[in-house]
Amino acid sequence: MNSGDGDAKKVAATNIHDLLRDRICLLEYRPGAMLREIEIAGEFNVSRTPVREAFQRLSIEGLVEVRNGIGTFVTTMDAEQLREVFDVRIEMAQLFGRIDTRAATAEDVAILAALLARSKVLMDKFDLHEHWSINHKLHFAISDLVLNKTFKEMWHNLYFRAARVWYDVSREIWPDAVALLQMELTDLLTAARENDVEAIGYIKRNYINFCWKRIALREGL
Repeated sequence: MNSGDGDAKKVAATNIHDLLRDRICLLEYRPGAMLREIEIAGEFNVSRTPVREAFQRLSIEGLVEVRNGIGTFVTTMDAEQLREVFDVRIEMAQLFGRIDTRAATAEDVAILAALLARSKVLMDKFDLHEHWSINHKLHFAISDLVLNKTFKEMWHNLYFRAARVWYDVSREIWPDAVALLQMELTDLLTAARENDVEAIGYIKRNYINFCWKRIALREGL
Protein backbone atom coordinates (compact mmCIF):
# COMPACT_ATOMS: atom_id res chain seq x y z
CA MET A 1 0.00 0.00 0.00
CA ASN A 2 1.43 3.41 -0.92
CA SER A 3 1.19 6.51 1.28
CA GLY A 4 -1.66 7.87 -0.84
CA ASP A 5 -3.79 4.84 -0.01
CA GLY A 6 -3.06 5.30 3.69
CA ASP A 7 -4.01 8.98 3.56
CA ALA A 8 -7.26 8.15 1.76
CA LYS A 9 -8.19 5.61 4.44
CA LYS A 10 -7.47 8.14 7.19
CA VAL A 11 -9.74 10.66 5.47
CA ALA A 12 -12.45 8.03 5.06
CA ALA A 13 -12.23 7.02 8.73
CA THR A 14 -12.39 10.67 9.83
CA ASN A 15 -15.40 11.43 7.64
CA ILE A 16 -17.24 8.31 8.80
CA HIS A 17 -16.40 9.08 12.42
CA ASP A 18 -17.73 12.64 12.14
CA LEU A 19 -20.98 11.55 10.51
CA LEU A 20 -21.60 8.72 12.98
CA ARG A 21 -20.84 11.07 15.87
CA ASP A 22 -23.37 13.57 14.54
CA ARG A 23 -26.00 10.86 14.15
CA ILE A 24 -25.42 9.74 17.74
CA CYS A 25 -25.70 13.32 19.02
CA LEU A 26 -28.91 13.88 17.05
CA LEU A 27 -30.28 10.58 18.40
CA GLU A 28 -30.57 9.07 14.94
CA TYR A 29 -28.75 6.23 16.68
CA ARG A 30 -30.41 5.89 20.07
CA PRO A 31 -28.56 4.81 23.23
CA GLY A 32 -28.16 1.04 23.18
CA ALA A 33 -28.46 0.82 19.38
CA MET A 34 -26.10 -1.56 17.62
CA LEU A 35 -23.92 -0.12 14.86
CA ARG A 36 -23.36 -2.76 12.21
CA GLU A 37 -19.92 -2.58 10.67
CA ILE A 38 -20.85 -4.24 7.39
CA GLU A 39 -23.90 -2.01 6.85
CA ILE A 40 -21.94 1.19 7.48
CA ALA A 41 -19.12 0.01 5.21
CA GLY A 42 -21.70 -0.63 2.49
CA GLU A 43 -23.33 2.76 3.00
CA PHE A 44 -20.02 4.56 2.47
CA ASN A 45 -18.70 2.10 -0.11
CA VAL A 46 -15.52 1.43 1.86
CA SER A 47 -13.85 -1.60 3.40
CA ARG A 48 -14.43 -2.43 7.05
CA THR A 49 -11.03 -1.00 8.07
CA PRO A 50 -11.98 2.72 8.13
CA VAL A 51 -15.27 1.81 9.83
CA ARG A 52 -13.36 -0.02 12.58
CA GLU A 53 -11.08 3.00 12.96
CA ALA A 54 -14.12 5.27 13.27
CA PHE A 55 -15.59 2.94 15.91
CA GLN A 56 -12.33 3.05 17.85
CA ARG A 57 -12.37 6.85 17.93
CA LEU A 58 -16.01 6.89 19.01
CA SER A 59 -15.16 4.40 21.75
CA ILE A 60 -12.34 6.61 23.06
CA GLU A 61 -14.82 9.51 23.12
CA GLY A 62 -17.25 7.44 25.18
CA LEU A 63 -19.97 7.44 22.52
CA VAL A 64 -19.90 3.74 21.68
CA GLU A 65 -18.86 0.54 23.41
CA VAL A 66 -17.06 -2.11 21.36
CA ARG A 67 -17.89 -5.56 22.74
CA ASN A 68 -15.50 -8.13 21.34
CA GLY A 69 -17.30 -10.90 19.51
CA ILE A 70 -20.68 -9.21 19.92
CA GLY A 71 -20.72 -5.80 18.24
CA THR A 72 -20.55 -2.05 18.70
CA PHE A 73 -23.28 -0.27 20.67
CA VAL A 74 -24.14 3.36 21.36
CA THR A 75 -23.42 4.01 25.02
CA THR A 76 -26.00 5.02 27.58
CA MET A 77 -25.49 7.44 30.46
CA ASP A 78 -27.20 7.14 33.80
CA ALA A 79 -28.11 10.18 35.90
CA GLU A 80 -24.87 10.14 37.88
CA GLN A 81 -22.68 9.90 34.77
CA LEU A 82 -24.59 12.76 33.19
CA ARG A 83 -24.19 14.90 36.29
CA GLU A 84 -20.45 14.22 36.33
CA VAL A 85 -20.07 15.20 32.67
CA PHE A 86 -21.81 18.52 33.22
CA ASP A 87 -19.96 19.19 36.49
CA VAL A 88 -16.62 18.82 34.71
CA ARG A 89 -17.73 20.91 31.72
CA ILE A 90 -18.81 23.73 34.03
CA GLU A 91 -15.48 23.67 35.86
CA MET A 92 -13.46 23.50 32.64
CA ALA A 93 -15.22 26.53 31.18
CA GLN A 94 -13.91 28.63 34.06
CA LEU A 95 -10.35 27.82 33.02
CA PHE A 96 -10.61 29.82 29.79
CA GLY A 97 -8.20 32.71 30.07
CA ARG A 98 -6.12 30.86 32.66
CA ILE A 99 -4.84 28.20 30.30
CA ASP A 100 -2.97 28.71 27.04
CA THR A 101 -5.33 30.48 24.63
CA ARG A 102 -5.00 32.85 21.72
CA ALA A 103 -6.58 36.24 21.16
CA ALA A 104 -9.97 36.48 19.47
CA THR A 105 -9.63 37.82 15.93
CA ALA A 106 -11.86 39.63 13.46
CA GLU A 107 -12.43 36.25 11.80
CA ASP A 108 -13.69 34.79 15.10
CA VAL A 109 -16.06 37.74 15.48
CA ALA A 110 -17.33 37.23 11.92
CA ILE A 111 -18.00 33.53 12.56
CA LEU A 112 -20.03 34.27 15.70
CA ALA A 113 -21.96 37.05 13.95
CA ALA A 114 -22.83 34.70 11.08
CA LEU A 115 -24.02 32.01 13.50
CA LEU A 116 -26.20 34.52 15.32
CA ALA A 117 -27.78 35.55 12.02
CA ARG A 118 -28.45 31.90 11.14
CA SER A 119 -30.05 31.24 14.53
CA LYS A 120 -32.75 33.87 14.00
CA VAL A 121 -34.47 31.71 11.38
CA LEU A 122 -35.04 28.99 13.98
CA MET A 123 -37.60 31.03 15.90
CA ASP A 124 -40.12 30.46 13.12
CA LYS A 125 -38.96 27.03 11.99
CA PHE A 126 -38.30 23.78 13.84
CA ASP A 127 -35.07 22.46 12.37
CA LEU A 128 -33.08 20.34 14.81
CA HIS A 129 -30.34 19.67 12.24
CA GLU A 130 -29.77 23.40 11.75
CA HIS A 131 -29.83 23.92 15.52
CA TRP A 132 -27.22 21.19 15.84
CA SER A 133 -25.13 22.64 13.00
CA ILE A 134 -25.04 26.09 14.61
CA ASN A 135 -24.15 24.68 18.03
CA HIS A 136 -21.57 22.40 16.43
CA LYS A 137 -19.84 25.29 14.66
CA LEU A 138 -20.08 27.40 17.80
CA HIS A 139 -18.40 24.69 19.85
CA PHE A 140 -15.48 24.46 17.43
CA ALA A 141 -15.21 28.25 17.09
CA ILE A 142 -14.78 28.59 20.85
CA SER A 143 -12.52 25.53 21.08
CA ASP A 144 -10.27 27.03 18.43
CA LEU A 145 -9.26 29.74 20.92
CA VAL A 146 -7.66 27.08 23.13
CA LEU A 147 -4.04 26.14 22.47
CA ASN A 148 -3.71 23.54 25.24
CA LYS A 149 -4.19 20.27 23.35
CA THR A 150 -5.04 18.13 26.39
CA PHE A 151 -7.70 20.59 27.52
CA LYS A 152 -9.14 20.81 24.02
CA GLU A 153 -9.40 17.03 23.67
CA MET A 154 -11.28 16.72 26.97
CA TRP A 155 -13.48 19.70 26.06
CA HIS A 156 -14.46 18.05 22.77
CA ASN A 157 -15.17 14.65 24.30
CA LEU A 158 -17.37 15.98 27.09
CA TYR A 159 -19.27 18.24 24.71
CA PHE A 160 -20.23 15.37 22.43
CA ARG A 161 -21.15 13.11 25.34
CA ALA A 162 -23.51 15.77 26.68
CA ALA A 163 -24.84 17.00 23.33
CA ARG A 164 -27.22 14.13 22.59
CA VAL A 165 -29.04 14.67 25.89
CA TRP A 166 -29.37 18.41 25.31
CA TYR A 167 -30.74 17.98 21.78
CA ASP A 168 -33.30 15.53 23.07
CA VAL A 169 -34.43 18.16 25.59
CA SER A 170 -34.34 20.87 22.90
CA ARG A 171 -37.09 19.09 20.97
CA GLU A 172 -39.39 19.56 23.97
CA ILE A 173 -38.51 23.18 24.77
CA TRP A 174 -37.86 24.42 21.24
CA PRO A 175 -38.59 28.17 21.60
CA ASP A 176 -36.63 28.33 24.86
CA ALA A 177 -33.73 26.35 23.37
CA VAL A 178 -33.51 28.72 20.40
CA ALA A 179 -33.76 31.80 22.64
CA LEU A 180 -31.00 30.40 24.83
CA LEU A 181 -28.77 29.83 21.81
CA GLN A 182 -29.34 33.38 20.57
CA MET A 183 -28.58 34.90 23.98
CA GLU A 184 -25.41 32.83 24.26
CA LEU A 185 -24.25 33.87 20.79
CA THR A 186 -24.99 37.52 21.55
CA ASP A 187 -22.98 37.42 24.78
CA LEU A 188 -20.09 35.54 23.18
CA LEU A 189 -20.02 37.96 20.26
CA THR A 190 -19.71 40.90 22.66
CA ALA A 191 -16.87 39.20 24.56
CA ALA A 192 -15.07 38.28 21.33
CA ARG A 193 -15.27 41.86 20.08
CA GLU A 194 -13.64 42.94 23.33
CA ASN A 195 -11.08 40.11 23.04
CA ASP A 196 -12.01 38.93 26.53
CA VAL A 197 -11.30 35.20 26.42
CA GLU A 198 -11.81 34.79 30.15
CA ALA A 199 -15.29 36.29 29.80
CA ILE A 200 -15.99 33.83 26.98
CA GLY A 201 -15.24 31.01 29.41
CA TYR A 202 -17.59 32.37 32.06
CA ILE A 203 -20.32 32.86 29.47
CA LYS A 204 -19.92 29.23 28.41
CA ARG A 205 -20.01 28.20 32.07
CA ASN A 206 -23.30 30.01 32.64
CA TYR A 207 -25.00 28.53 29.59
CA ILE A 208 -23.71 25.01 30.25
CA ASN A 209 -25.07 25.33 33.78
CA PHE A 210 -28.42 26.52 32.45
CA CYS A 211 -28.60 23.56 30.05
CA TRP A 212 -27.86 21.20 32.91
CA LYS A 213 -30.66 22.69 35.02
CA ARG A 214 -33.16 22.14 32.20
CA ILE A 215 -31.97 18.56 31.73
CA ALA A 216 -32.07 17.88 35.47
CA LEU A 217 -35.60 19.30 35.64
CA ARG A 218 -36.80 16.98 32.91
CA GLU A 219 -35.06 13.96 34.42
CA GLY A 220 -36.29 14.77 37.93
CA LEU A 221 -32.76 15.06 39.31
